[in-house]
Amino acid sequence: MIGALRRPVAGKQLEPGVHVIGLTKGMKGAYRKGGYTRAYLFEDGERLTLVDALFDTDAQQIIDYLWSIGCAPSDLTDIVLTHSHRSHIGGVATLKRLSNARVWCHASEAGIIEGSRSSVPIALRPLRPLPLYPIRVMSYLPFAPHAPCTVDRRPKDGERIGSLQVFHVPGHSPGNLALLWQQRVLVVADAILTWPLFGPGWPGFNSDDELYRRSLGRLLNLEPEIVCVAHGDPICENASELLPTLMSYVRTGR
Repeated sequence: MIGALRRPVAGKQLEPGVHVIGLTKGMKGAYRKGGYTRAYLFEDGERLTLVDALFDTDAQQIIDYLWSIGCAPSDLTDIVLTHSHRSHIGGVATLKRLSNARVWCHASEAGIIEGSRSSVPIALRPLRPLPLYPIRVMSYLPFAPHAPCTVDRRPKDGERIGSLQVFHVPGHSPGNLALLWQQRVLVVADAILTWPLFGPGWPGFNSDDELYRRSLGRLLNLEPEIVCVAHGDPICENASELLPTLMSYVRTGR
């Protein structure tokens, strides 16, 4: 704990009961570890639910943040993985071991998280936006894989995890999940991003573009006040103005 407190804590409270965790601009490794990846923490009575587990297998960013708000890793009751891309599942095995929390993900993603099969590499094209190209290349390199972790629950569309409502929104990956908290705060994973620019998911990173656009339209229709994106800063202001600009992409793919 003493060592953790000497490091800059990567996270903050967005509103009572909702926290974002992840390295921001100026912090070492923010780009390299998945591209400004974010996880989210929800306090819900006796439940403490983490959504996604960032890139590092030691989960140190998340552990440091928990200590900084007066919690311990053992306080986690649930860990929800939106999908099985490496930058979202790195720390799940460590956090499961420290907390014995229930791990949730869609059935389509469970095999990758448990280590029985590999994820599909990301397309090398398009070349732009240029900040994404090293991330595309790194998906083909033999970096250490995530530590496998048993999946305890495989939620279906409409199911609830405490106060979080589950939405199955395939397209970015077959089992991609989004989560709605108190009808106001929406975790969209990679369906909407704010890094390197605000917009729909990164081009060439989806498993099925047409299915992705349908899922994006479903999320936009929820009209959230706060949008918790997986790469870049969450949208805490002007969501009602920004999100409708994505409807043209839903209709045309452009």
